[in-house]
Amino acid sequence: MKDGRGDSALERFSLAQRVEHFLLLISFNALVITGLPQKYSSVGWGERLIVLFGGIDQTRFIHRTFAVILIALGFYHLVVVVATRKRPVRRHDMNLSIRDIRDMLADVRLLSGRSEERPRFGRFDYRQKFEYWAVLWGTVIMAATGLIMWFPSTVTQWLPGVVVPAARVAHGGEALLAMLSVVLWHFYNAHFRPDVFPMDPAMFSGKITLERLRHEHPEEFDELQEIGALPEGRLPEPADSPPAPAGPGPA
Repeated sequence: MKDGRGDSALERFSLAQRVEHFLLLISFNALVITGLPQKYSSVGWGERLIVLFGGIDQTRFIHRTFAVILIALGFYHLVVVVATRKRPVRRHDMNLSIRDIRDMLADVRLLSGRSEERPRFGRFDYRQKFEYWAVLWGTVIMAATGLIMWFPSTVTQWLPGVVVPAARVAHGGEALLAMLSVVLWHFYNAHFRPDVFPMDPAMFSGKITLERLRHEHPEEFDELQEIGALPEGRLPEPADSPPAPAGPGPA
C-alpha cells in the first residue's frame, strides 16, 4: 500500500473510524459554539451568537440535536470496542498502565535534553491514551449533566433538586475544560507538532508511512514486522542506525 507520495504506508484507521472521528469533530464543535453562548448569555458576544442562531429556543434545539449525536457515537464506540476486543492483529491498546507513566517521564527527559533515548511506543503512546480517556470521561460527564438539565422534572422525582444546579455548574466547567484541552493539547499533537505540521493526514487517509510508524511507534512496527503484517516494499532504516558506508570512489 502506498500513500499519496508513493511511500509504503500502512492503514492505521479504517473508514468507519475516520467517519466516527469526523462526526465527533462536527458534533463537538457544534456543541461548543451553541453551548458557550448559553453559558455566557449575559455577555455581548454570547447574546449576539444566540440571536444569530435564531433565538434561545433554536440554539437549544441545535445544541440538543448534536448532543444526541454525540451520545449515539459514544454507544456506537462502546459496541465496537466490545465486538473487536479479541482481534489478534489490530487490537485495542488503550489500557493505561505504569509503563505509560514511565514513558511520559522518559519523554520529558528527552524533550528537556536530559536524555537522548527515545521511548519505544506501541500502537498508542501515553499522549494518545490520556486524550482518549479524557474524551470518554468528558462525554460521560457532559451527557449525564446535560440530560439532567434537559429533563429536570423527571430527574428530581428520584433525586434531590440540588442536582440540577450542580449539573449546570459541572456541565459548564467540563465544557470549558474540554474546549481548552482540544485547543491546547489535541490541536498541537494533530496539527502543529513539527512531525505532522500543518495537519496529520491520517485523519483523512487513515494511513501512516512505514518510516513514520517506525519513528513514532517502533514497538508496533517490530510486532507487525514479526508477524508479517507490514506491506511489501523496502523497509525504512531505523532512525538511530549508522549511515551506510561510502562506496568506492571513481576509478
